[in-house]
Parts: sequence; structure tokens; C-alpha cells
Amino acid sequence: MTNDSLPLYQHIAQCLAARLDSGEFLPGSRLPAVRTLAAEFGVNTLTALAAYRQLEQQQRVLARPRAGYFAALPRLPLAAGQAAPLPSAAALVDVSRRMSTLLQLGDERIHTQLHMAEAAASLYPAAELARRLQLTLARQPALIGAQLPGAEQRRLLAALVRLAGERGLSVAADGIQLTHGITEGISLALRHLTRPGDTVAVETPVYFGLLQTLQGLGLKALEIPCTPEAGLSLEALEFALRHGPAVKCLVCVPNFQNPTGALMPDEHKKRLLALARRHGVTIIEDDVFGDLHYGAARPLPLKAWDRDDEVIYCASFTKSFAPSFRLGWMAAGRHHAALALLCASSTLVSSPLLQVVLADVLDSGDYARISQHLRQQLASQMTATADAVLRCFPKGTRVRRPAGGVVLWVECTEEVDTMRLLQRALAQGISFAPGIVFSAEPRFHHCLRINCGQPFTPALAAALARLGQLAAQA
Repeated sequence: MTNDSLPLYQHIAQCLAARLDSGEFLPGSRLPAVRTLAAEFGVNTLTALAAYRQLEQQQRVLARPRAGYFAALPRLPLAAGQAAPLPSAAALVDVSRRMSTLLQLGDERIHTQLHMAEAAASLYPAAELARRLQLTLARQPALIGAQLPGAEQRRLLAALVRLAGERGLSVAADGIQLTHGITEGISLALRHLTRPGDTVAVETPVYFGLLQTLQGLGLKALEIPCTPEAGLSLEALEFALRHGPAVKCLVCVPNFQNPTGALMPDEHKKRLLALARRHGVTIIEDDVFGDLHYGAARPLPLKAWDRDDEVIYCASFTKSFAPSFRLGWMAAGRHHAALALLCASSTLVSSPLLQVVLADVLDSGDYARISQHLRQQLASQMTATADAVLRCFPKGTRVRRPAGGVVLWVECTEEVDTMRLLQRALAQGISFAPGIVFSAEPRFHHCLRINCGQPFTPALAAALARLGQLAAQA
């Protein structure tokens, strides 16, 4: 029965809430457009919009710019001792909540976690690193303090200069800036190059964390197509630079892009540098996955061909050595001085103890040994995972096996909605990253990213088989 005392927008909101409760709209599904809703109830669009905004305040729906409204799950009160519910896949529609929502999927109730781009802890030399930490601290207890001794700092920088040289970079010790992982390096570069309201070119599909960083800085993302075969489309980028809004900088991952795993050919890297030079666009290069190559030779970064000292090169040991160390570095060329000042006002310094251990590992040659072992494991796991997906997923599913990294990009048939698939998979203890999180626009609904950093066990094989069954049902 209609409550005639209610304002029209509240009545419409109640009707929509009842339809959500009945299951007519699954979590993550798109709701009727504002104009459609207005026509259905015979009201103007402002009234329909007010109804949606009330439901948004009640966290029953999620608004997405230029895409509309989507169904969410209601927040239910918890009984005493009751565990908090897992997040709804619908929360991933909101760019600002993607990182926190995906991190929540690390819950122990999700027995097969394939949603993050990381290798299993068992693949890293934890016992060896623990011994190194203990011995280093026993020899130099002063490292528990806040400042890295000058001699140790020079030793670490010298080791990084050698490492940069192996990657084709010509950089001096005073041109290297240590950072707290690669995310800080990219954030510092964006703060240096842009102001709120500026436009930044990025790949699409693109790492969801970068979208969240851009949003936090008040920046607009201009998405340039990226293919698993060759990475960033240079033709699309040139068209955008000629005819689109002014672009302040480009953030790209030429080596094993996340999420596609694409490796940009060397000739394309050279063409990209020439294109950026012609249009006066600075490139922020993310090389976090470069050390996870499966072949004999590490692919060179863009920076290796940078004769103008313009590329801001960001690297890290987070994926290839010790995730919890969160140690990264930058070679920023002519931007170095400005970024060093920004870094001093950001995290100031990383742990002196961890930096000395890293210097020891680089000096001894053990980093090469550790990363080689990790690469071999990841290559084997990638092959097994890709085989399982092609074997278990519906006919028409496409994958392109990357030559490095930790993720597999899966393109299902157009009929599969991977947001709905994720909701069903979570109910069975399986997670993955749906394609929609890799764009600020409603794209890639039929795609998903699977983490290949976990050892391929019978349990993982069974989980992938079950995921393939759910995809077939979808």
C-alpha cells in the first residue's frame, strides 16, 4: 500500500529498496537510468534523482560518474561475536573504494585468493632474509635509529647505480632517489608534474591503484587502449595528444603491464619516446614487474633510450625480492632535485636496517640468484594457470600468456558479466579481480585478472575448474 504522506521521491526509494531486497537487481548490476525511472513513476528527473540519492545515503546503491547507479548490498547489523560480512562486489564500482575492497578479500574465509598482483610469501627467501636481518642488527645496532649512516648510504647508491647500468640507464649516485615502494615514486612524480584538474594519460585497462591515486590528487585520467600483444597503442595516444584535452604527463608500464601482462617491443618504446618529445609530454615509467621476466634477458626500460633526461623512471624491489621491505627508487633525470624535495616532505627516509640488508644482497650478487629462482617459479605457475583456464572456462575464452609478471588477463565471451561472476565466486571462497576495476569507465565487464603468484596445487586447480563452471553458468 502506498503511503500518501511520503514525499514522492521517498516513495520511489522505498519501491526500489523492495525490489533490491527481492533480488530483482543483483549486487553490482546496473539500475534503471534516471530518465527511465522518472518515466516509470510518472515524475520529473529531479524527483527520480532524489530517490537515488536517498538510497545512496543508505548505502543501498552506488553512483558512478557517467555510468549511472548500481545495486549494492545493505549494511546489516552484526550479532555479538559475528564476523563482519565480506564486501559486496558492487563496492568495486566506486573508484575510491576499489583498493580497500580488494584488500578485504584477503579475508581467511576466501580460501583461493586470486585478486591481487603478488607472489605467495612461500616463494620468497624468508628464512634467509631473517638471518640477514639478525646478523646485520647484531653487527650494527645503531641501525635501529632513524638515520642511515653516510657510508652505508653511499654503498647502497653505488649498488643501485650498477643495477641501473645493467638496465641500460646512465645515472649517477646523486641522480637516484630512494622511495617507499613504487607507489610513492609515482605519486611524487604526479605531484611534481600536475595540479588538480589536470589530465594524465594512462593505459586502459589500467591498474586500479593508479586510478585511485589520480582521483585523490584531483586529476583526470585519459585512458589510452593497451593490448596484451604490444602494450600501449601509439596510434591512439597520438590521436589523443592531437585532438584531445591537454595532457600533462603519461603513466605507463612498458614491461609486463598490469593487468594485461603486455611487453612493449623495443621499437615501440623508441617511437613512444619520440612521440612524447614531439608533444612535450613527460613520461612516468613504472618498471615494477621488469625483474620478473621469464626469458633469459631482462627487457630494457624506456629510460634506456631517454636522451633528453625527461623520463621519470620508477622501480621497486617489492615484487622481486621482499614485499614487506617496501623499498623503491627513482631515476628522474632533470626532475631529480624537485622530486628529492618532495620526498623529504613525504616519508623522509626508509628503514636504515632494511636498506643495509638490501645493499648487502645487491653487493653479494644474491639478488640475481633470488630473483632468478622466483622467475622460474612464476613462469611454471603462469603456464599451469593459463592451461587450466583454457581447459576449464567456456569455449571462446581468450588468454595471452605473458612473458613475465604475476597476472593473467582473461577475456571471456561478451555474455559473461565478471562482476556477477565474482559475487558467485566469493560465496564459494574464490576471489579474482573483475575487469570493471581496471577502468574509470564502464569497460571490460567480460574480463578478469587472475593472480598467478600462488603455487599450482590440486586445490588451486579445483578452484579454477569451479570458477570455469560458474563462468559457463553466467
